[in-house]
Amino acid sequence: MLMLVPVVNSVAGSSGGMTIDIPILSSLDLSGIPLPVLLLIVVALVALQSALSYASSVSAVRLQQLVVDRLRSRAFVAILAARWEFVLDSRRSDIAEIATTGANRCGQAMSGLLRAAVAAVLSIATAVVALIVAPLLAGLTIVAVLAFSIGLMRSLRPAHEMGQAYGLRNRVLQSVMLNSLDSLRLVRAHGAADVWTDQLTVAFGDTRAIQLANVRRTSRVAAVAAIGLAASAALLVFVAVQLDVPAATIVVVLVLAARLSASVRGVLSSLQQAANALPAVADVRELTERAVAAAENGGGLAALPPPDPSRPTVALRRVTYRYPDSDEGVLDLTFDIPRGRITALVGPSGAGKSTTADIVLGLLHPREGTIEVDGTPLTPELLESWRRRVAYVPQDTLLLPGTLRWNLVWSSARESVSDEECWAALDAAAAGFVRALPQGLDTDLGDRGVRLSGGQRQRLAIARALVRRPEVLVLDEATSALDDATEAAVLSVLSSLTPALTVLVIAHRSTTIDVADTVVTLESGRVTGIAARTGARGGTP
Repeated sequence: MLMLVPVVNSVAGSSGGMTIDIPILSSLDLSGIPLPVLLLIVVALVALQSALSYASSVSAVRLQQLVVDRLRSRAFVAILAARWEFVLDSRRSDIAEIATTGANRCGQAMSGLLRAAVAAVLSIATAVVALIVAPLLAGLTIVAVLAFSIGLMRSLRPAHEMGQAYGLRNRVLQSVMLNSLDSLRLVRAHGAADVWTDQLTVAFGDTRAIQLANVRRTSRVAAVAAIGLAASAALLVFVAVQLDVPAATIVVVLVLAARLSASVRGVLSSLQQAANALPAVADVRELTERAVAAAENGGGLAALPPPDPSRPTVALRRVTYRYPDSDEGVLDLTFDIPRGRITALVGPSGAGKSTTADIVLGLLHPREGTIEVDGTPLTPELLESWRRRVAYVPQDTLLLPGTLRWNLVWSSARESVSDEECWAALDAAAAGFVRALPQGLDTDLGDRGVRLSGGQRQRLAIARALVRRPEVLVLDEATSALDDATEAAVLSVLSSLTPALTVLVIAHRSTTIDVADTVVTLESGRVTGIAARTGARGGTP
């Protein structure tokens, strides 16, 4: 910008004005420099500015992504370490939206603040240059711009409020989309697509409305700023002419005023973007803080003592658990899970069977009473050690996108699992159908194993549990989707794995109950009967 003074005077053929007075550099005489050289200097300075701009843009994006990844990672780590009650009390769609879209909006907030900081620095630098060239005119311009900018700062509050509204509406949209996808089979079977289409239309419309409202507001602010700053520039020219300011100086001051106006508009625009995205920062922070506050506090460093053959693997002693703000749960549970035997939990729906299994797994912690593992109370610092000994097969089978091998080994907690171990686990789970798959262990199962039947998915889930080589296997209705012959084969294999393996199974089917050594009956959250089945599997427990 300073170079424009000698350049303009050189073009105009004027010998005056070729000296730039800079307080730091004293008087810089450029009268002896030819115009082509002056122009090359300007181009070189612009090139330098462009190189710095490129470097700063790349650095800003890298820093933005690092911050976003860190926020997202902290949130997920905290969620994974939180008590199971935290997960039960949180909507999955809210967690997904905040930790993904919300984290990205945090990046947008940071980007806006960085751009506002850069624009503010450029505004100050431009103002300094303007004061050097024409102190009076620059002073008037700066006062006008500052006054106008302060008035426009009131637009930041509406931007923040719209950002809050957008977050809420986007979480509703995320919830509707996830729920519709989870219910897709039922929706198609019942021909109920219109119901979800209507809900999605409303959710899309609400989100779109808040986005359009925000665009209208920011566009109005930008228009007002442009008009106001243009009027200020016009007034500046009028005053300069009245004061007989040289033409070259007027041109330079106008250019500086235009640059200053652009920088100020950049500050305001970036601050509005940051204000609109800042609610996401609060959402991510609140989610992370809630998850951290709900941490299990099980350091995972203490180790359980070696198994004691003289004691039951697990013993529940007067265990009571109630879900928060609910009367549902279990009350005063006392029973043993004998080592190397199959124990079945039976009872009507809602009797507390799954809750009991979650307590045994260490997912839920008793409000009263204790859980003993080999005679040792299961305290929070022992949970990690305990979970290394346990494998779990839920009723709702989860298979991840990827190969069969990956689905078998991802939860094994071991550095490597051989193909032989995978095939042995598949055979033990009566999953011989895998041998007919085109790529064997490298077969891609598709999204959630959609290419397999329900029974096939359950058998793979059992095989995945066996790959862990657990001491205790917990099955939650894990054979419910199997036909009679396959279920019989799986149960026969499980029976053969005892006494090396202790099994706790939640069962309704008589075929499953028949192989159990001990049957614990639950009703309304209480133990109403414990039967040691003499002769089960041909032996006496």
